[in-house]
Amino acid sequence: MTLQHIEYWVLAQLGLEMVLVVLLLVFLWKMKSMSKMLTASQEEEKAAASHLTKLSDQLNMLESKRLSLEETFGQLTEKALKEQQASSRLAAPEIYNPTLPKPRGAPLRLQVEDLHLQGFSLAEIAQRLGLHPTEVKMALDLGRLKAD
Repeated sequence: MTLQHIEYWVLAQLGLEMVLVVLLLVFLWKMKSMSKMLTASQEEEKAAASHLTKLSDQLNMLESKRLSLEETFGQLTEKALKEQQASSRLAAPEIYNPTLPKPRGAPLRLQVEDLHLQGFSLAEIAQRLGLHPTEVKMALDLGRLKAD
């Protein structure tokens, strides 16, 4: 080998080493940016975990409030049912009693017709107005005759 060949060989080696150094620097720069991204990702993960913990606490609080509301609703419903039963016992339907005075106000025949138009049966009308079912039927028949 001649001297000139050795110089080319050395220049080629130098060029290759410089390319290698540039590639190494690019690789290190990429590694550094990936490290920053990984650190940011870990911080985001920690923030998400803390948000998840807060949301879980809030969910537990809402669940306890829901259970409390259900219990309160149950108590109120039970209380309303008891009040309704008590009021229905106090306002027992009138049973036919011929000795009871007839209700005042609108004429009895009109009261019977109104209740009949509302869809009440003869027995229900008689019970509400304290009449015998036959009297209710007669009042309805009388109203039909007057209409004709």
